[in-house]
Amino acid sequence: MAHLVLVLTLLIWSFSFLAAARLRQDLGLAEALAARFLPVLLGAGLLLLWRRPLRLPRAAWWRIAAMGLLGVPVYNLAFLHGLKTVPTGTAALIIALNPVFTALLARLLLKEELGLRRALGLVMALAGVFVVIRYGTDKPVDWPYLSSAVVLTLAPLGWALYTVIGRRLPAAASAFDTTYALLFVGSLPILALATPALGRRLLAHQGALWSALYLAVPCTLVAYAAWIWALKRLPAGEVAAFVFLNPPLANLWAWLFEGATLRAPFVLGAAVLLAGVGAIVLPLPRPGGARASEASA
Repeated sequence: MAHLVLVLTLLIWSFSFLAAARLRQDLGLAEALAARFLPVLLGAGLLLLWRRPLRLPRAAWWRIAAMGLLGVPVYNLAFLHGLKTVPTGTAALIIALNPVFTALLARLLLKEELGLRRALGLVMALAGVFVVIRYGTDKPVDWPYLSSAVVLTLAPLGWALYTVIGRRLPAAASAFDTTYALLFVGSLPILALATPALGRRLLAHQGALWSALYLAVPCTLVAYAAWIWALKRLPAGEVAAFVFLNPPLANLWAWLFEGATLRAPFVLGAAVLLAGVGAIVLPLPRPGGARASEASA
C-alpha cells in the first residue's frame, strides 16, 4: 500500500509542471502565486485547527517559519518565474538537483560526510544539468532562456536549505503538524499579492483556475500528507528512490501534451544528471541485505 501511495503521489507531482506552466501562461507572476497558495493557506489553516492540540515544541517555531518562507515564496517565485520560458521537461530535471544542493549544504553547514561517491555524483549531476539546459529547447539558447534557467535553479537550492534546516527540528515535532504549519506560515505573505481583480482573472481563464486548484489541493495538501504517511512506513532511502519517477514522467507528459522534442543529447544529459543524483541519494547496499538506516538514507 505504501508503494502504491508513493507511485500515485509522484504521478500527481509529475503533472504539476504542466499545470504551473499553464498558470504562468495565463497570469502574471504575482497573480499566479496568489492563485496557487490562497487555497493552500485556507486548507492548511483548517487542517491545523482540526489537528489541535498541535505537537510542535516552541523551539521548533523559528525553524518552521524559515522553512515556510523557503518552501513557499522563495521556491515558488523561482519555480513559476522559470517556467515562463523553460520547457516543463527541462524544468523537471533542473528541480531534480535538490539532493545535489542538499548534500553540498549539509557538508558546508552541518559538516556531514560527503564521500567520494557523492562528490562524483555531484559533478555528474551538474554536468548533466548543463547539457539538459543547452539541449532542452528548440528555441535559441539566448539570455532570456538562460536567465530563466538560472532563476529556476534557485528553487531546488532554496528547497535544499529548507531540508537542511528541517534536519535539526526537535524530535517531538509531529511531521504532519510541521508540514501544515510551515505551509500556513509560508502562504501568509502571499496574501499581500491577492487583489480584487484576481477572481475576475481566474474566471476569465478557466485553465488557470483549474491549474491553481490542482497545484493547491492534490499536489500540496494531499500529496504532502501522502508522502509523510509513506515515510512513516518505509525506509527514507526507499522513499527517496521514488523521486526518480518525476523527471521521466514529466518529460513523457511534455512529449505527449506539448509536442516537446526529446533530442539524443538531452536524453543523455538527463541520464547523466539522474545517475549523479542517484549516487548522492541512494544508500550503498549493506552486507546481508540489511536496509539502510534512516540517517544514512
